[in-house]
Formats: sequence, C-alpha cells, structure tokens
Amino acid sequence: MTEGPHAQVGDVIVVHGHRLGESSRSGEILEVLGTAEHEHYRVRWEDGHESVFTPGSDAVIRHVEPSEEDEPVLIHEP
Repeated sequence: MTEGPHAQVGDVIVVHGHRLGESSRSGEILEVLGTAEHEHYRVRWEDGHESVFTPGSDAVIRHVEPSEEDEPVLIHEP
C-alpha cells in the first residue's frame, strides 16, 4: 500500500482518532465524488455502513496495489 492525496475506487481511507484513547476507523472507497480540488468519497466503513465522507487533515488515503489474485479468472468451456 502506498499513501497519497488522490484516491481511487478500492483504496482504503483511515481516519485517526480525535481524542486520546479514541481509535482510528477505516473503510474502502467505493466511489470518488467531486473534483480533484474538492474530492469526497462514498465509503464502506469497517462496521458495514456506507456514507459520503469529506476527508480532513486526520484522514490518510492508502492506495491498494492490485495483485495477481485480484485478476479475474476466465474459464473457457467448449
């Protein structure tokens, strides 16, 4: 995983806790909304709920590199 400012579908967003003892939360980006200057995302959070999220300074985007396991397997049947 790499980190960077612009997200793509499938990337993970991590939001760090705001207060001492508050845990971080993370979710998968399902859709990128808005423009490059004002991106926001439809996110499926760890607990299963979905929301539209506008990231702040406490959010980090982790780019998920595709692996060979993610490639679709095509089966040819005669």
